Amino acid sequence: MNSRKPLICGVMVAAFAFILPVNGAEINQARAKFNYQMLCQGCHTHDGSGGNDIPELKGFIGNFLATKQGREYLVRVPGSANSALNSSDLAEVLNWIILEFGADSIPKDLTMYQADEVDKLRHDALFEVIEYRKMIIAKLPKRQAEIKQSTKEKL
Repeated sequence: MNSRKPLICGVMVAAFAFILPVNGAEINQARAKFNYQMLCQGCHTHDGSGGNDIPELKGFIGNFLATKQGREYLVRVPGSANSALNSSDLAEVLNWIILEFGADSIPKDLTMYQADEVDKLRHDALFEVIEYRKMIIAKLPKRQAEIKQSTKEKL
């Protein structure tokens, strides 16, 4: 039994070492990645590139943070709003997704999601996601609006 203690302690220390403070939010990297893998990756893929009709996160998700409606959209889409995660864990995984896949699309003045904001927004889930997404993309500031759309539609 004693031979297991160092391993268990090492795993616990490693888990705490992955907590990343970013703009007023703490992200437990291991937990956020796990939640993404369990609840989002099935559709958005392991690298956020999406598949078939599934929206791409990679290199684009940060553009939605340029407008209030876009920011709200990321919480109000059914996958987020109806997630089994509590609002704190949902805020954490959204923040992780933005940082992990956003690349150059992340605004320099990024404000991280907080649990209270997510809790408020997720109670107003979207039903007409595709049309709403098109409307939001059309309203993005000129820099984002000029982003060339690939053959599959972005978020």
